[in-house]
Amino acid sequence: MNKRKIFITGANGFIGTYLLPMLAELGDELTVLCRDPNKVHPNRPRFPANVKVVKGDLLQPKSYREALIGQDIIIHLAADYRVGIAPSRLEHQKMYQTNVTGTLNLLNEAKRAQISQILYTSTTAALGETQGVLLDETHRHNGYFRSYYEETKQITHVLVERYQQQGMPIKIAICGGVFGQGDNSVLAQTLSAFFNKKIPFQVSTNSTFQLCHVEKLCDGLLRLLALDKPQETVLFTGDVFSMPEIFTLLSEIQKTAPLPIKNRSRLRPLAWLMDKLALLGLSMPLSCEALRIMDGSTYTYSSYKAEQQLGWTAGEPLNDFKTYIQSLADQYTSLNKERK
Repeated sequence: MNKRKIFITGANGFIGTYLLPMLAELGDELTVLCRDPNKVHPNRPRFPANVKVVKGDLLQPKSYREALIGQDIIIHLAADYRVGIAPSRLEHQKMYQTNVTGTLNLLNEAKRAQISQILYTSTTAALGETQGVLLDETHRHNGYFRSYYEETKQITHVLVERYQQQGMPIKIAICGGVFGQGDNSVLAQTLSAFFNKKIPFQVSTNSTFQLCHVEKLCDGLLRLLALDKPQETVLFTGDVFSMPEIFTLLSEIQKTAPLPIKNRSRLRPLAWLMDKLALLGLSMPLSCEALRIMDGSTYTYSSYKAEQQLGWTAGEPLNDFKTYIQSLADQYTSLNKERK
């Protein structure tokens, strides 16, 4: 097998740091684009040896244009994944530029450099609400966006599909939620706050979402990359979870009483006030955007296509998640003992 030359964005993000060692193990020649090459997350895998690092920005194509020359594959992982952001024009502009403008810049540069394969990571949020049914890759968003992240990823997904339909060799991986050591998502921040005893209550909600371990997702990405088809769109999801179920697991692990439940509607005035404070630059634990996500929505999709065409499996996400939160609980117990 010939050594593949692969250019990766978002390589020092959560998924990227797990994917890189897997690619290196296959013998691929890796080039990564980083805005800050020195930024290292202590709980994530380190870059493998012999990775070429290009300091640049998706919003400045000239900063990486030369690095694309001679590359065989682009893996586009970079995204601004934040939920509950301040409802300001500046914050929305930042997210739009990264998720939409940055992706379009990269695709145009890929066309210029005649890249033979592109792997774009989308999200189930880009396909939208499912009314509790496990839907497939053909589902389309209904136009109601609970977060600005969801909106920008939906816009980008449609644009990437358009390039795909026009003949560009693009594979789209539609990912559900992921977890693992080094995660810094809203879910991970919630787990951290729980173990630090900074969550006084939980919000009433029956919203559901899907999770699988980051290593399982990376296995799926590698399988899709190896698929002998220039264009394909595949969902990679996992088990269905809800926040009440997760809080129950956390309480069981900590052997503590369940958190009291606050009615979501009664929290709206507080969320509105916190949004106003967030506009002043303050970090707030609650937002109107966060409450919208808890409105009973479901983002649940089937990985049947990935299972049939790629032989992929999410494994046992529930058991993996229990192991993950137990490891977090042990870490925080050790830290609290050291502080004493």
